[in-house]
Amino acid sequence: MLQDKLFFIYVSKNDEWKKRYEEDWSYVSSMARFFKWWIKREFNEDLSVEADILPVVSGKLFDRINLAYLLRDHKERGYSIFHFYLAYFKPLWTDCRLEGYHGENFGLITWFRPKVFSSDFKNERYFADNNCAKISHVICHEMLRRKHNKRKVYFDQVHKIWDLHIKGDVPFFYYNKQFNRVSKNSEYKYVTIDTSKLEY
Repeated sequence: MLQDKLFFIYVSKNDEWKKRYEEDWSYVSSMARFFKWWIKREFNEDLSVEADILPVVSGKLFDRINLAYLLRDHKERGYSIFHFYLAYFKPLWTDCRLEGYHGENFGLITWFRPKVFSSDFKNERYFADNNCAKISHVICHEMLRRKHNKRKVYFDQVHKIWDLHIKGDVPFFYYNKQFNRVSKNSEYKYVTIDTSKLEY
């Protein structure tokens, strides 16, 4: 039975997780709270949201951390929970128009990090621009799928809107730390796709 739960799993190499925790975790945990609010507001779904770090030890050639590994992890944790992986690698295969993947109750994006960490504001803006919008894209796939929409709606329609964003025809939505909509030119902390364009 489907559970009303979204679990963000931040995937890190075992020898890097402490450094990544210090540099990324404050944003990841605040982003998890943001998406709980955003899902309730945009899709009227009240999901419990958690976040945790998964330190992994990369094995030999045929046991490397990849999409198949995380799909097995998803199965072991339970298919009924929406697991969303923030991974340090790009999936070798995807039919999604970004560095990510969506399956039933499963989401993944490649988590990008700034080469040089500077002020909190600049770091947050980097995470918002390079990760947060993509996460909203994959969450839209899953929320629309859960409403028993056909693939043409939960998949193709989201990609149509994404393409408009990437081309610059339609602006993303920007939110500050209080979850208020703001302009791109102000201090924003989170970025999402324009859900007003979704028809379902």
